Amino acid sequence: MKSRTIWTIIVGALLVGCTVAAYTLTKSQAAGSSQESIASIGDKSITRQEWMKKMEDQYGKSTLEDMINTEVVEELAKKNKLTVSNSELEREFLLIKAVNNSFYEDDHVTEKEWKDQIRYNILLEELLTKDIDISDKEMQSFYNKNKELYQFDDSYRIRHIVVKSEKEAERVLADLKGGSSFEAVAAERSTDRYTSQYGGDLGFVTENQDNIPPAYITEAKNLKENEWSSEPIKVSAGYAVIQLKEKLKARTFSYNEVKSQIRRQIAMDQLGDKATVKTLWKEAGVSWFYEDKRTK
Repeated sequence: MKSRTIWTIIVGALLVGCTVAAYTLTKSQAAGSSQESIASIGDKSITRQEWMKKMEDQYGKSTLEDMINTEVVEELAKKNKLTVSNSELEREFLLIKAVNNSFYEDDHVTEKEWKDQIRYNILLEELLTKDIDISDKEMQSFYNKNKELYQFDDSYRIRHIVVKSEKEAERVLADLKGGSSFEAVAAERSTDRYTSQYGGDLGFVTENQDNIPPAYITEAKNLKENEWSSEPIKVSAGYAVIQLKEKLKARTFSYNEVKSQIRRQIAMDQLGDKATVKTLWKEAGVSWFYEDKRTK
């Protein structure tokens, strides 16, 4: 398992977190009478109690499990005096953005939530692998064989709005100059349906990517962050307007900078299927509602 897989786990955890948050919010809104009708279809009513029962059946167990896992990691990290430095957090966040291009933000997932999940993952991996010794020789060998995981070229986080004609692109520019948000216009007008739902976000791209129009990079180099192109850009699908959200200068992380990450990576590979937070529950003294239900 290489670092890219770890970032996939982080993305998955964030998506689960969105579901958990939605369920928790729903529970917090359940202050009304359990027999209160919250929807009707003809003569049929759906009560608050029926709704909440359905929500608990679908999300209750995973929500509680997620809350337990978070507390387990926090408590055991404190017990073992484990911390995550700001420099380590920022470095791993930077690698997610530039090397793995897994970072995105929307109405449900913010940069803070990304960093919270990264911190959680680092602490969890440290706890799971604290008794595993990895030699410096093995770690150095891993670094030398996987240097591409720890370096990146100049990278540009670009949003785009693609339309069929130059005239439409001019209208897009007029809307943006009139105060419309780039994300809203992308969602409404862009023909790129894959990115339009994310405000046209392409993530971080480089000039070596074959799937990115060279004109995007040329234009991005001349833009300041949050600026958009002043003229329509001709692309294969029509015309585009781009916005530069962020620029990252090329960088290579040294072995010493990523040594701790590599140690965790190799150790986690050795653990295989045993690398799960549930193996820590006994140490943390966990008991929970769903376990009690099975024993009744």
